[in-house]
Amino acid sequence: MKKLRLLLLGLLLLSFSNAMAQSFYSSRGVGIVRYFVSGRGVGMGGVGLSISGPLTVNYINPAAIVAHPLTTITGNFFHESVSLNGTALNGSISDTNVGGFQFVVPIQRNFLAIALGLVPYTSIEYAFVSQGTFKGVPFNERISGDGGVNIGFFSFAFKPIERLYVGAMGMLYFGNLRNFWRVDFETREFVDIRDEVRRGFTAGGIRGGFILHLSKRWSVAGVYSPSVNLNANRSIRLRFGEVDNFGENKDIDLPKAYGFGTSFMLGKLLAAADVYFEKWSEVENSNGFVNDSKRIAFGVEYSGRGSFEASYFSRVALRAGIYYRDLGLEEPAGAKVTELFGTFGLGLPIKWRASRLDFAIEAGRRGSLSSNPIKETVVRITGTITIGERWFYRGGRINR
Repeated sequence: MKKLRLLLLGLLLLSFSNAMAQSFYSSRGVGIVRYFVSGRGVGMGGVGLSISGPLTVNYINPAAIVAHPLTTITGNFFHESVSLNGTALNGSISDTNVGGFQFVVPIQRNFLAIALGLVPYTSIEYAFVSQGTFKGVPFNERISGDGGVNIGFFSFAFKPIERLYVGAMGMLYFGNLRNFWRVDFETREFVDIRDEVRRGFTAGGIRGGFILHLSKRWSVAGVYSPSVNLNANRSIRLRFGEVDNFGENKDIDLPKAYGFGTSFMLGKLLAAADVYFEKWSEVENSNGFVNDSKRIAFGVEYSGRGSFEASYFSRVALRAGIYYRDLGLEEPAGAKVTELFGTFGLGLPIKWRASRLDFAIEAGRRGSLSSNPIKETVVRITGTITIGERWFYRGGRINR
């Protein structure tokens, strides 16, 4: 229990550092939406809406927490490297950060559970530098932005009938988005320009989900969350010869979202597929998103389903998958921005018997030079540590 408490404290402190996804396309709207189901699912193409079980902590479908027999804490970390290629831009960037945490408590084993956690939802991190002249005077121009939207959540799930899990999640959206424009002239004949727009916001939201086990091998699932209006307070600071500060309210809308998933187990092989939609086309204040976003994923896992008492190698998992995503953006107008990624993952038991390390590598491209100004080649490494222990338990042996 001491190990679990220390890990929980560390993650609470670290997770409030916003996770960045550095990208040319994060300059649009609220940034790039981060889709994360579970550490296990990342290596399977990001699937997992219908996958539940011990040490599989689901961040999208709240119904899955019913399947945890032990008090469970999980934390996620990632490293991302991006290579940018375009007609007028070439370069590379990288980032390492915390990807959120979740704490699950089974109130009544295999019937009722609660959870709380924190996870990044969107992120902005970009900077563009250029040189030019104005009336023969050289200048340096820099446009940049940072920040993002985080979600703090509380989940509740139960099993109303055999083979059916139902869950609900209350969510608090919060964060800051900052955009900067700076122009420095190489002579005092012209006044340098500073332009900063800062938006801070909070809002509440909900999400519902279910998992239906049609048989011992086959499961289906669904999730739904209504649209959310972020109550944004915008602060603007301009400097053009003098400083002018003022504030105004300009709300940001996030779309309704829904998804479906299925998984099937055949011997030691688990296969799963998910589809997830975000209805940006129905949002008025989308700030750059003009099309519906959709994500289609397929993945497999071999072995890795031994019980806590089984041998080490019977609990090791090998995973692979693929996914396609339309981000909902157009750059330029009429040209959709899409992603195509392949994934590979590994699940390793660690020295505490009810614990696991999940590693995954995602590699693919965002955008295309044939239709977009920038093609980004992305390699992302994700690590997840999950620890289960008996809390709030008095008495003798628990029969598994």
